[in-house]
Amino acid sequence: AGVPRKLRGGEAPELIEIRGEIYVPFGEFSRVNAEREAAGETLFANPRALAAGSVRQLDAGEVARRGLRLVCFGVGACEPSTALPGTQRELAGRFQGWGLPAIEKSWVVRGTAELVRAIEDCGRRRSTFAFPTDGAVVKLDSFALQAAAGAGENAPRWAIAYKFAPERAATKLLAITIQVGRTGVLTPVAELAPVTLDGSTVARATLHNREEIARKDIRVGDTVLVEKAGEVIPAVVGVDLARRPPGARAYVFPKKCPECHEAVAASGGEVAVRCGNFGCPAQLRRRFEHYASKACVDIEGLGPAMIERLVTTGWVAELADLYRLRRDDLLTLGRNNIQSVERLLAAIERSKHADLWRVIHGLGLPQVGAAAAKTLAQKHGSLEALVRAEPRYRDVIMPLVAVGLRPSTPAPAAGQLAGKTFVLTGTLPTFTRAQAVEKIAAAGGRVADSVNRSTHYLVAGASPGSKLEHARKLGIDVLDEAGLLRLLAGP
Repeated sequence: AGVPRKLRGGEAPELIEIRGEIYVPFGEFSRVNAEREAAGETLFANPRALAAGSVRQLDAGEVARRGLRLVCFGVGACEPSTALPGTQRELAGRFQGWGLPAIEKSWVVRGTAELVRAIEDCGRRRSTFAFPTDGAVVKLDSFALQAAAGAGENAPRWAIAYKFAPERAATKLLAITIQVGRTGVLTPVAELAPVTLDGSTVARATLHNREEIARKDIRVGDTVLVEKAGEVIPAVVGVDLARRPPGARAYVFPKKCPECHEAVAASGGEVAVRCGNFGCPAQLRRRFEHYASKACVDIEGLGPAMIERLVTTGWVAELADLYRLRRDDLLTLGRNNIQSVERLLAAIERSKHADLWRVIHGLGLPQVGAAAAKTLAQKHGSLEALVRAEPRYRDVIMPLVAVGLRPSTPAPAAGQLAGKTFVLTGTLPTFTRAQAVEKIAAAGGRVADSVNRSTHYLVAGASPGSKLEHARKLGIDVLDEAGLLRLLAGP
């Protein structure tokens, strides 16, 4: 809502890319949660969670009901570039003239003292804003000065974010419960007397691990201080010892898994305490949720509730069991809609041919995330080849192969840069970082984050960082943009 289909006025350039952020005002957040509560649905934790969940919705009608708004603050591509004004504040005025939602309140300052006063003023006002705010962004006003300052490896040099101290609230710790993750890690959770924090009601907060509880001497019955880490995840940050009730005892971390009652232990110098039972029901549920998620093989319809039923009945104890499920069995689990069962079975069948890297990622192998899964898929090309190279994965992978899992294999690296590893640093004259990565990948090359002895080329632009010095010490070839273009053009 609020975004016009056509820009007003006669000053619009031929082509322009306008950048902004989607958010949900507090009023819309309250309305949506009230409707969900009346319908018996799960409430959203905060406006950011509502916005993030809404933009992933495929139902346009549902998205339209969520109260999303847009605020515009910047420009990407623009042709001709001379059509833009010369300063950030003029750009906001231009947006408003075009009928676009722009930043409503900004401060123009000169010098450190004025800057500090503006930040303090913003901090005082932010509780009156209709939307959640966790900080202020300080920018050079002049676009010419922005261009002169340039961009670093991860962020522009002409802007910096100031984060306000997170809001804190005091409440009573009613209990400490334990959650078991898919790798067996036991995570303590604080069960709290509900308290309002940063516009939402908080009743649970993370306690991180056993050592954090001991270090902060957190005890059931204490009055604890809670804040939102990064303004999102509630965490217990301290204890009001003056209000500790008589007889409160130090918390004793469990020696057995609360789900399967097997002994737990920390190993290898880890802080984390783990349940070593691979068949633990909690671990099973989390592993299936991970495997079926959109980030992995994406089995639509296999959500937490269905997985809970499958694990409870004992029908799934390993990932391969998903592919042994039968239509009649699923109908007995409350899935009395034949069409929904057929859709779930079809989704399970389709997952047999998911991308190889997604399957590897879904296996939950130690230290193998999405990036490592892509590397393994490119290197080995099949599950069987991965097992031959890493026999320790046999018991996890071969049952999947036996039930017909045949993932899509990656295309072999081709092009003039095949087998070459690049690292980028500094600002290139005409390519953005993303464009350079795309061109290197299209020619079969690989882009890494850091320089090491396996790096073939460092591509350096203006204002390079320490990577340039490191590359020279290792004797790695350093290219400018013109040199990269020559490589891309080939012999």
